[in-house]
Amino acid sequence: MFETAIVLLYGLVAVAAMAVTLLEGWANHDGVTLHRLAGLVACLLWPLTLVVFILHGCIARLLMRLSRSTA
Repeated sequence: MFETAIVLLYGLVAVAAMAVTLLEGWANHDGVTLHRLAGLVACLLWPLTLVVFILHGCIARLLMRLSRSTA
């Protein structure tokens, strides 16, 4: 359940960022340029920081529990 919510949130944020990037190009009549493609790739990758922070918190909590149980 939690993983599904994270993937859904990730997808929604990435799609929203990609839509804004595409609309910006459409409004400027630029078409598809190298910079626009790089922006679309960045839209897919930047939400990974959210995933990294969530995983870091989960792992830190797990390690804290394990260290308390062995002590």
